[in-house]
Amino acid sequence: MIKNIAVLGCGLIGASWAAFFASKGLRTKMFDIDSATTKRGRDQAVKYLHRLVELNSIPQESLDEAVSNLQSVNSYQELLQDCDYVQESVLEDYDVKAEVYRTLEQHLSTEAIIASSSSGLLMSQMQLALEYPLRSLIAHPFNPPHIIPLVELVPGEKTASETVSAVNDFFIQLGKKPVVLNKEVPGHIANRLAAAVWREAIALLDDDVASLEDIDNALCHGPGLRWALMGQHLIYELGGGEGGYQKFIDTIGASFSTYWEDMQSWTEIPESAKTKAVAGTKELLETRSREQWTKWRDEKLVKIIQILEE
Repeated sequence: MIKNIAVLGCGLIGASWAAFFASKGLRTKMFDIDSATTKRGRDQAVKYLHRLVELNSIPQESLDEAVSNLQSVNSYQELLQDCDYVQESVLEDYDVKAEVYRTLEQHLSTEAIIASSSSGLLMSQMQLALEYPLRSLIAHPFNPPHIIPLVELVPGEKTASETVSAVNDFFIQLGKKPVVLNKEVPGHIANRLAAAVWREAIALLDDDVASLEDIDNALCHGPGLRWALMGQHLIYELGGGEGGYQKFIDTIGASFSTYWEDMQSWTEIPESAKTKAVAGTKELLETRSREQWTKWRDEKLVKIIQILEE
């Protein structure tokens, strides 16, 4: 049973993970190779916990206990003592992760699980640095992890099926929505889908089809509303009426060939598009600060999640 959590890497994602685990009553230790980052990470995790109370995601009376579950430590040895589960959120770099994993195994029980927050690296490559790779996998969250329920579980070539099952059950018990990949692909599922939409959003902006704000509005007030409820396959199953998905593919879907032929296929963002994208977002930050946008986002996310849980 997983009770004691080690969060390794205390940046944006690590701090958010720590707040999530602590809010669920789990003893959570935090460590970063940079002591100042460890301190900032814990301070940020505490702020996230207070924010969860404001959002009515956790009750006020559980706040003190949640905060007390957070402990910042100064060494790998302290971090990994009595640890059942490591959530690693260090730099997205194979060499960095290999060094970290070799250090982890010097202090970690062979039964403890190592989960990486990596958004795009392959677990099989990271497992090369592990003496006990059976207990390792990717558990990639969607930002911010303390609010958004998705976790992508990606086993490597040497991951034991028992490890995947244990982590899947663990996150279900904590209220997350884990998905399990049958094979590794760079970017997993969610970021690959997001990357496809992002490229077309940038291309539409670069081609002056519409303003950045209108492109974003077209997405969030149209497809985005449906995506909060169901995925693309089920959306088009319903879109086909009585004939279902087969009818949609054979009729409306046929016209998508024209869209795909006209879409960009570049793999590097053009400089002209970078300039327009940055300028467009700066205009949005004139209406609300980044902090205000984040607060607004989190409030809406919690309301959407609450509706979906009804």
